[in-house]
Amino acid sequence: MPLIDERRLISAALRAMLTVAALAALLLAWRYASGPARPDGPPSVRVIKLLPGTFVWADAPADARYLPAGLRPQDAARLKLLVLRDEDGIVRAFWLPQQDGQPGVPTDASPAGGGIACRDFAPDFHAADIACRQAAPGFDFALRHRWSLSGKALSAGSPDLQPVAGHEADGDWVLQAVR
Repeated sequence: MPLIDERRLISAALRAMLTVAALAALLLAWRYASGPARPDGPPSVRVIKLLPGTFVWADAPADARYLPAGLRPQDAARLKLLVLRDEDGIVRAFWLPQQDGQPGVPTDASPAGGGIACRDFAPDFHAADIACRQAAPGFDFALRHRWSLSGKALSAGSPDLQPVAGHEADGDWVLQAVR
C-alpha cells in the first residue's frame, strides 16, 4: 500500500509543478505580448551617442503638455524634433514642421503653421547653419532660408526656429512640460 501513496504523491507533485510552469509561461507571454513597459516621467530622446557636430531626428511626443502652445496631441504627427550637439558639446532641440515624413522649412513662428517641402533639411556644422540642402521639385525658394545652429534666423523673412523646452540628463534630452 505505501507504493500507491508514493505514486499519488509524486503524481500530484508533478501536476503542481506543471501547473506552476504553465502559469509562469503564461505570465511571461502576457508581458512579452504587451510590449515594453512605458517609462514614468517626461518623454526623452537618447543623445548619449550624439557626438559633437552631429544631429538626430525624433518624432514629437503625443502628450500635449510637451507640445508648443496651441497644439493638440493629434498635431504631433505634423512635427519633427531636430536634436543637435554643436561643436562645443551643447545639445539643442528645435520643433520643425513635417510633410510626408520629411522635415520641412519653417515659414511661421509656430511649427504648426506648416512649412516648405524639402528633401534634405539639416544642420551643416562646417558652415555653422541649418538649412534646406536639397529642395523638393518646384520648391527651389526653400534654399534661401538659413538659421544659425542656435536657431536664430540668418535670412531675411525667416522666423527663428522654435526651441524645444528641455535639458540633457543622463544621456537623454528630456523634454520639459510647457503647460
